[in-house]
Amino acid sequence: MRKRTFLKAVLMVIILVLPPEVYAQQDTTEHKTTERIRNIITVEEDFNQTKVTFPGGKVVVDEQSDTITKITVGRRQYLVIERPGHHTSIQVVKKNREKFKGHWAGFDLGLNNFTEAPFQGGLPEGATWLDLNAGKSVSVGMNIFQYNIDLQKNRNNMGLVTGLGWIINNYRFDSQFVPTKNEEGITTYYEWERSIEKSKLVTSFATIPLLFEYQFPDNGGDSRFFISAGVYGSFRLGSHLKVVYNEGGSREKEKSREDLNLNAFKYGFMVRGGYKWIKLFAQWDFTPMFEKDRGPEVYPWSVGVTLLQF
Repeated sequence: MRKRTFLKAVLMVIILVLPPEVYAQQDTTEHKTTERIRNIITVEEDFNQTKVTFPGGKVVVDEQSDTITKITVGRRQYLVIERPGHHTSIQVVKKNREKFKGHWAGFDLGLNNFTEAPFQGGLPEGATWLDLNAGKSVSVGMNIFQYNIDLQKNRNNMGLVTGLGWIINNYRFDSQFVPTKNEEGITTYYEWERSIEKSKLVTSFATIPLLFEYQFPDNGGDSRFFISAGVYGSFRLGSHLKVVYNEGGSREKEKSREDLNLNAFKYGFMVRGGYKWIKLFAQWDFTPMFEKDRGPEVYPWSVGVTLLQF
């Protein structure tokens, strides 16, 4: 009986403090006003507990514990506590808001290729020796550090994401042509006389992104779609050329760290998105693979999935 009396009083207070526009329309008849109030106030009741939910908060009345009532409004919670001897006290608790967390840190796996310009297809004339075996030109990314910047005061579904990643790109060539430098120091190619089993160029970059990310719906929890887009800058850590061939019935390999005029710094555009365990990414370099006038003008790109989120 005491619980129901208190609950009725709480409901009256909720109705009084709710703004009139929440339930007031042109038709102000008693019946329709009551229906609208029912739509915005929900009551869930079981044997020991009653929960009332209304816009911006909720009230929980519990007869089983010392804390018989919890009133939550925004990020503040009011605890009405009854002590032995009919002593009642009220405590105010401020709940910490969950912080924004983006989607960068993790393990990426993707495929690489070249184009003659960002967001375009094909290779420039005279650069067909750079044709790749697309299914075996793999990129591996370890995004090991992430920093989140919250852009909202009362929500946690929008912000900026930056961090640090280490990306290895494997460019698997699909011909007998092998990259080299000619006497003028220009990156070109020569035809390998022996039977090539595989040849590839491997590059390694440290990458720093700056992404704007939005998550929806904005009601919290892990079940959110997300999409992020932004720019990145990368510094080359190393590179090498590897050729595996057959000679005299035996399998041989050569590995070279010859400078092929690769750009030491690059930047580009990245987009990422996903839902729960499905996470995809794509990125396009705005910097050519080789230094200006020191090799073919081609622009790398890659697409893939995030297999593991940190």
